[in-house]
Amino acid sequence: MFQFFFLLSFLCFPIHINEISVAAQNINQTSFSETSEVENERFLQVEHHVRGNDVYLECIIPNFTFKQSGGQKRDGEGHLNVIVDGKRIEKVSTAAFIIKGLSKGEHTLTIQVVHNDLTKYPLEHKIHVQIH
Repeated sequence: MFQFFFLLSFLCFPIHINEISVAAQNINQTSFSETSEVENERFLQVEHHVRGNDVYLECIIPNFTFKQSGGQKRDGEGHLNVIVDGKRIEKVSTAAFIIKGLSKGEHTLTIQVVHNDLTKYPLEHKIHVQIH
């Protein structure tokens, strides 16, 4: 993992799930960058920044278009499964989002790239964060 300075600029589309919520957001922060390589020209790079009980994330996937779940399987289209501590909390169809309201302690965040028909791409990234 290496530190990476990145300027993010996205619209806000909040999604609320029980105590934890996920929202796309305008983000201008110093972030950490991690990359999970996969097939050919497609890989998953995840930028993240912890602020309070929230984790700001941006997922960079070259040659990929974000779409709502459902529909025919098309290579290069799909969405993300957001998993916190082994429990899927949301399907996200934006590159940038916030996981809000995490409790104090260590958490494992898993981002999975999924086709329109809900089958998984071989792209997954895990992040361990500490909430103080």
